[in-house]
Amino acid sequence: GVCEESCTALGYLSFLLCSLECFKDSDYIGQLAIALVDKLKANEYLPRVYLAYFSGAASWIRGAKLTLERLLRGYQVGMQIGDIENAMLSAFSYLIESFIYGRSLYELEREADTYMKQMIEYKQMVPKDLTLALQYAILSLKKGPSLMVCQNVQHSDLLKRAIENNNVPLGFYIYFFCGIESYIFGKYEAAASMVERRRQMEKQMSRRLLMNGMADFFDGLIFIAMARKTSDIKWSVEATNIVSKMESYAQNGTHTCEHKLLLLEAELEKNSGNAMAIYERAIAIAEKNELVHEQAIASERAADFLLRNGDHRASQYYGRAHNLYLQWGAQRKVVHLIESIPF
Repeated sequence: GVCEESCTALGYLSFLLCSLECFKDSDYIGQLAIALVDKLKANEYLPRVYLAYFSGAASWIRGAKLTLERLLRGYQVGMQIGDIENAMLSAFSYLIESFIYGRSLYELEREADTYMKQMIEYKQMVPKDLTLALQYAILSLKKGPSLMVCQNVQHSDLLKRAIENNNVPLGFYIYFFCGIESYIFGKYEAAASMVERRRQMEKQMSRRLLMNGMADFFDGLIFIAMARKTSDIKWSVEATNIVSKMESYAQNGTHTCEHKLLLLEAELEKNSGNAMAIYERAIAIAEKNELVHEQAIASERAADFLLRNGDHRASQYYGRAHNLYLQWGAQRKVVHLIESIPF
């Protein structure tokens, strides 16, 4: 039979299926869980069910607006009924999904600060530390300091604490953010090192955190950059494996992955005549999906391609990337672009 607890079981099953990359099945089960919560008016289970579904399959398939709205709803209901743990986890999930979707870093910083104060007040240290890792990443993109410099004592202390306490999820997120920052600022060797350390963390996890394909996407970009820089075949093999995985994501109806796949394909394209058309498609689809940060990255990669081929349009694409990074709120990257590239 079906009872109120069934909606929680279905929600957790949906989350498990998503972690196994069975996105459509996960979405179907998640929708059943949500429908059951509504039908039974089981508000006491809403925060955990919403957290399981909207940080899982829904975030892949249903889009940013619905995902973020429902995670906020889970947070609000959790606070109202006293389910503080799931409320605070919903708040963190809302923040990390906001980062993945490329929301304004300025807005995200303010929200992270607000939620972190609540997490401290209610002694929710697990989501607090995860949110702190995200906040350091936001600051590194906005104004610094970099996550990778020894002067960033607070970030180093957070990583040290994660390692000493064997806090694997926290270590995962720290290395995930470090890899992204290193890649965005052209520190490809450091980025590759962060990927390797993150993968070591993943070996200790019962399930891999997919991050809506963002982890694989940046891994692919990093491997391609390393292949171009070192001519070591292992990076090309790694990049090809990532492309296969992104193809699988895109074929499963995960709308946030089509432009990611296209950008990776453009970066690997040997025919210069075809590459620019693929870059353009990646940029256009990222724009359509309102993923401003990945539109910026695609524009910068297209500009790099044009510059390597002596095409005067490079300055136009660097200009686009500059404006998009500014729109995202990555002021430190804007300065880096101005100082690094004459456009």
